[in-house]
Amino acid sequence: MFKILVIGAVQTTKHTINQLLKYDFNIVGVLGHEPANVGRVSGWCDLKALAENKKLPYRGFKKINDQENLDWALVKQPDIIFAVGFSQLMAQPWLDMPKLGCIGFHPTHLPKGRGRAPLAWIVLEQATGSASFFLMGEGADDGPVFVQKTFEIEEKDDATSAELKIEKAIIESLDIWLPKLKAGEWNPIPQEELEASWYGKRAPEDGRISWGNSAHSIDRLIKASSLPHPGAYTYFKDFKIIIWKSTVEKNIPIQGVTGRVLLIDSTKGYLIQCGEGLIWLENVVLPSDIKLQIGDKLGYNVEDEIFQIKSILKNLANE
Repeated sequence: MFKILVIGAVQTTKHTINQLLKYDFNIVGVLGHEPANVGRVSGWCDLKALAENKKLPYRGFKKINDQENLDWALVKQPDIIFAVGFSQLMAQPWLDMPKLGCIGFHPTHLPKGRGRAPLAWIVLEQATGSASFFLMGEGADDGPVFVQKTFEIEEKDDATSAELKIEKAIIESLDIWLPKLKAGEWNPIPQEELEASWYGKRAPEDGRISWGNSAHSIDRLIKASSLPHPGAYTYFKDFKIIIWKSTVEKNIPIQGVTGRVLLIDSTKGYLIQCGEGLIWLENVVLPSDIKLQIGDKLGYNVEDEIFQIKSILKNLANE
């Protein structure tokens, strides 16, 4: 029976652990990421509670490559390490530790979409996703693949619904592959390098809305920035406001100034003119004493703001 060590931080890690237990694999230890601020880790999951409930040896970590973590894991003598759902790069000693290898997970249809922030990117691009388990090597997400279960990101999907699709695909992919692994099959298929593409890092500030963009692109950005991410945002007067949901309007024959509120509907929210097309903003988080009205303009007029600042500085200099 293989001895399995699991490393991770999020819901995908939890599903992997539960699937391994479903097929009676011997999990000899769980290393769970315990960040100082769990709010900055999208979809963070308390693996300590899960491990204690399943009576699995557990160790929390801040930095996976600390020697104490390596020493703890070495004692377990794992045959396989599942490293699922955390973004820290693992040092070579981790890759050398298991007898068979380290298995990683990525929610894109590898070799497409290697790299960072895949959940946000596949929603932003409305791309095909996949629960892909692969043999880790020195490169990022470029190892041979054991199993892939694809799913489609639809126009209505945001990061929240896409994450549920990823979780469902993980369970289905492991239902396909784990019985084969348990029977001793170890035959990952190399990725086709000529088809490879990569995603770069995304940060909270990448959720800022530029109202000169099309309604379609703004809608995708709002959906990509939704939970478990920090949300898309814009500015109104001196306030930052968060927008969690949106819908592109395709039928109302109205034209307005980019960024202005054109209509308000108790069900649909606020209708905004974009650089091209119209968008309804739903679930808008405003300060308690602020209300948007028809005619209000979102975002900053940069040249006007610069002029006002320079005027203030000029007056101060003349005092």
